[in-house]
Amino acid sequence: MTRRIRAYRERRGRPSGRSKSYYIYLDSIVSIAYKHDIEPDQLADAFFDAMEKEIAHCGDLTIRSRMIQNDKAIFLIEKNEKVVWQFPVDLESIRNPHIRDHLKNIPITYTKKKSYSKNPTISGLRFGMKKIDVIGRVTKKPPTRHVNTRWGTTAIVSNVTIADNTGSIRLSLWNDQINMVQIDDEVELKNCYVARFAGESQLRIGRKGTITVIN
Repeated sequence: MTRRIRAYRERRGRPSGRSKSYYIYLDSIVSIAYKHDIEPDQLADAFFDAMEKEIAHCGDLTIRSRMIQNDKAIFLIEKNEKVVWQFPVDLESIRNPHIRDHLKNIPITYTKKKSYSKNPTISGLRFGMKKIDVIGRVTKKPPTRHVNTRWGTTAIVSNVTIADNTGSIRLSLWNDQINMVQIDDEVELKNCYVARFAGESQLRIGRKGTITVIN
């Protein structure tokens, strides 16, 4: 291991005040990882391997280290000898454990081009689906909790569970949406998408989406 690479791994992270600027790098890492069916942590580790060996492999991807300068590195990612990504990575975003821990909490809205029903059953929901309508009954409503968003604001969230006769899924409700439903309410959700959070599929209401109690 070279002295420079050892310094990158051993140096402590900077104050958290700068962490907001790193989200752009984390979002890109997560998007590329899930697009190619690998875990974001594996891709981040592959960057370090490429820094040491100039080339590393992660799933079907080949990662090449092109340049390291100060706290940034440029990696070339290829699949089947075709370039799929080249982007400068801020090394702090994948070195600092407090910042990197956000990898598992970044929701993914990437979707492959697949055809699916606009009104799927809950058991038919798949990661990447978007602009779908879902009907289900609220079976669980956990206590609300306050969270700090990536934009520096505070919000209230409750991940309720909705179900139909085929299965169940968590539904993320925010702020005013939370008081709109109670346990046993049958709800109709319009313009939703299926994201991934902490390794699980989760239903979310889109920006132009609605939630309506229909019973």
